[in-house]
Amino acid sequence: MGAPRRRHLAEIEGHCGHPATRLAVDVHHAPARAQKSAQVKVEPAEAVLAAGALVWRVRKGALQILAVHRPRYDDWSWPKGKLDVGETLPACAVREVAEETRLVVELGQPLPTLRYPIAGGKVKIVRYWAARVIPPEAPAAMARAAVKDASKHEIDEMRWLTVEEARHLITFHDDLRPLERLVDEHEAGRLRSRVLILARHARAKRRKAWKTKDLDRPITKGGRVRAHELIGLLAAFGTSKIASSPALRCRQTLEPYAEAAGLPIRTISSFTEPSHAKRPEQTAKAFKALLGKKRDRVVSVHRPTLPTIVKILREHTTSKTRGALPRTMPFLPAGGVLVAHVIDHEGEPRVIAVETHLLKPGP
Repeated sequence: MGAPRRRHLAEIEGHCGHPATRLAVDVHHAPARAQKSAQVKVEPAEAVLAAGALVWRVRKGALQILAVHRPRYDDWSWPKGKLDVGETLPACAVREVAEETRLVVELGQPLPTLRYPIAGGKVKIVRYWAARVIPPEAPAAMARAAVKDASKHEIDEMRWLTVEEARHLITFHDDLRPLERLVDEHEAGRLRSRVLILARHARAKRRKAWKTKDLDRPITKGGRVRAHELIGLLAAFGTSKIASSPALRCRQTLEPYAEAAGLPIRTISSFTEPSHAKRPEQTAKAFKALLGKKRDRVVSVHRPTLPTIVKILREHTTSKTRGALPRTMPFLPAGGVLVAHVIDHEGEPRVIAVETHLLKPGP
């Protein structure tokens, strides 16, 4: 096979799924923002958002990555596509992989984000994650909506490639940036990470308007909307364990996902507001215990507990990643999510990447 003509993303808009158009501009090689994969709110209004994944596996000791071929443009790239209305970027990424490859995956670490200009003066922003195949009967897979397979006119072939094969075959030079990060993480032994997702409970009824026990204060109608938005996001990261403060508003935030995935919610009394106010060290101890667990999991907590929890995260985060952690109250808005990617290092949990999502407060 001869060497393919390597192209830049700005050369053809067809890379984004639009008619091919030559653009008289340079590609904007933005620095990788893998540690700061925030949701839509942080992007410019004129941006077209998309997401995808580099699905990987190891065979006979060699890293392999899944690539797809689009016959319309005769190019090889990674599975990806545009964000649907109301969809989170992680949910978009796993949906696009499912549509284009028929594989069910869970997301791992964020990879470099690609940005390039498209017609109309807009910017296309594509966020990527590492991803692994999971069984279709996994709880996270069961929680996802059904998808429609891409047609043969859209995707007509997929291949598992070695790193060298991918470097040779992938059409667009820019697409090699997430590949090289993936290779670096693999060689450093960090690809097999897990997630601990920190969710602040969705918007709840006001304290002044609630006349009975505060533990029984429920989320609002808008809070229920946000709770359902969390289903796709939690499923995208393969969440298989659920923990929560016993407070109703925290449990209600995770109940839609728990029901969709068929999972129980474990309540931890150390995460209540009164418990934290009396013994914050117990809250810290409980969160550190979750950080050391081996399964992908989520925990729903209250705003006043966040300084204590984020401090624990900071103590277990690499210096390179520490700057991605929120620094000031309220740390996360109601219904906001922080995703910590964790490995074990010298017998201790080590946070190697951090993402925040749903940073715009819910209704």
